[in-house]
Amino acid sequence: MTHTVETVEPKIIEIVQELTEDWDVDLDGGVGPATTMIGDIGFASIDFIQLVVAIEGAYKQKLGFQDLLMQNGAYVDDLSVRQIATFVAGRLNGAAPAPAPAAAAPVKAAAPATVVTSVPDSERVTPEKLARFRASIARRTLSGDDKPKNPPALFVLSPPRSGSTLLRVILAGSSKLFGPPELHLLPYATMGDRLKALSGEHTEHLLDGTVRALMQLHGWEADQARAFVSRCEQENMSTKAFYRLLQEPLKGEKLLVDKTPSYVIDVDILKRIEVDFENSLFIHLLRHPCGMIRSYEESKLQRLMPMVQESSFGARELAELTWLTAQLNTLEFAKQVPKERWLTLRYEDIVCSPEASIRQICDFAKIPYEDAMINPYEEMDQRMTDGVDNASKMSGDLKFHLHNAINPEAAVRWKQFYTDGILGAQTLEIARSLGY
Repeated sequence: MTHTVETVEPKIIEIVQELTEDWDVDLDGGVGPATTMIGDIGFASIDFIQLVVAIEGAYKQKLGFQDLLMQNGAYVDDLSVRQIATFVAGRLNGAAPAPAPAAAAPVKAAAPATVVTSVPDSERVTPEKLARFRASIARRTLSGDDKPKNPPALFVLSPPRSGSTLLRVILAGSSKLFGPPELHLLPYATMGDRLKALSGEHTEHLLDGTVRALMQLHGWEADQARAFVSRCEQENMSTKAFYRLLQEPLKGEKLLVDKTPSYVIDVDILKRIEVDFENSLFIHLLRHPCGMIRSYEESKLQRLMPMVQESSFGARELAELTWLTAQLNTLEFAKQVPKERWLTLRYEDIVCSPEASIRQICDFAKIPYEDAMINPYEEMDQRMTDGVDNASKMSGDLKFHLHNAINPEAAVRWKQFYTDGILGAQTLEIARSLGY
């Protein structure tokens, strides 16, 4: 079947109308081909994610919206219905999208970025700033109990914006691994503590990883899984016990994967793993600090770190401090773990040499390599990328949904914006010790 702009456009309009039916949007004549998502409707980044997921759901196909939304290394200023329909029609026909028709305004791309080679001394990360940042991290009591340890699990240790969502979805493609969205369990002694900490406006969606895991494990609907988690919260069940509830249905045939980037912000959280689990495996996922910083800034992630109470740092400082703290904590924790249970892996290698990286993981975990693992944008239900109610509430990197394949350019895109001259001396030292 050949798709045309004229046949796709009504579907795009229908989807936009459904997404915005409760919005206070006053458009003369309603949504039409020339309607722009930001200028006319007021879309934010999360709304674009919902739109992308809805379009791909309607056509049951990954379309790679990153190519439309990003120009010159930065996101476009706005898009019209006609431009989106033109892109979708082109991708459905198996070709690169044709240029937008003359009736539609051209996509306004952001100007090429100026590469920042240095920062003022007042913005550079220093040991004093690092000490202040680490002091701002909420402390917690995570004493163990006298009950038996849980079975082994596989923990991915990395700061945010290091490619852990992509890695998690790759791992979820294995028949020997169970890789749900971020669980956010380890920082809290009990499920009640977890609920209290994550119930804020910007963090409430982080509670959904456990719900989605239960839906997958038991074939439950969202309401049934939520009710179960709620009972665990009301009973103030220990998070250690909740982990065991997730592991028991796996019957030792699959290994539970937990990739939750906030764990590395506090070394005591990491140390809890060895107390509560038998012989767990660890993947230390690295990314160049400038790549992580650029992605962190772009995603405005500083709102989503519930354990960090310091708000006076700029986004770039906060990103670098998070990267540096994560590496220092992970390296300290690694000293306690036997080498055979520890794998260091680089994000850059995953996107540039995915098969070799996946085979390395399989050898480490003593599981067979499976072809499905290298295709993370297939079998999406099994990989739990859909969230609980909708994919825009997935606990993880929402921009995963903008792609349709592993992209090696992601390894070096940050070089359009930064050089490592922006980094503090300690960050540079640690990065070089890690091979960067």
